[in-house]
Amino acid sequence: MPELYPIYADLTGRAVLVVGGGVVAARKVGALLKRQIRVTVVAPELCPELQGLADDSGLVIHQRGYRTGDLAEHWLVIAATDDSELNRKVFADAGKARIFCNVVDQPQLCTFHVPAVVRQGLLQIAISTAGVSPALAKKIRLELEEQFGPAYGELLEGLLELRNCFRQNYPLDAPRRRKLLKSFLDSPVPQLLLEQLDSHSFAVELEKWKSR
Repeated sequence: MPELYPIYADLTGRAVLVVGGGVVAARKVGALLKRQIRVTVVAPELCPELQGLADDSGLVIHQRGYRTGDLAEHWLVIAATDDSELNRKVFADAGKARIFCNVVDQPQLCTFHVPAVVRQGLLQIAISTAGVSPALAKKIRLELEEQFGPAYGELLEGLLELRNCFRQNYPLDAPRRRKLLKSFLDSPVPQLLLEQLDSHSFAVELEKWKSR
């Protein structure tokens, strides 16, 4: 397997093509739409779950077979069909068009993989097995969800407030901002959330730090 380069992509408002009309395709489409991505689906038949998404303003559906020209103007494509020949064609067409491609459950036909993700507010931890074992990725995700609970999302919100405050207070002194943020993380204040789950005390201490 190739060594993957980890990356987070901002696809807000960008065009993504999904080839396939089954339950797996519907799951992929739903996840894309949640991130305000413009999604086009190409499939001769649509499952009820996908039909239920048809009214979403970010979704375009072409109820027909896939054509090579469907890739035009798209940033990436996801193929979620049971037709191995069609999947290989989508992958080959995407390569020629220099478009990233993911063929579900076929890592050898992927130029990007969708990781399992732990989400706690602004915190995201991605787990990848290079497409080899989604089951193992899910197992690790569940373990990490126990280790990194909602308090980490609250901590990040506080760090964002503090960072913005320091930028206003010291707009030309980046080293000082970095030093203050590191000092905050090394202080007992984050543990008020992470260990004691004391949101009120954390908020009080956070306000004190904003005046530094």
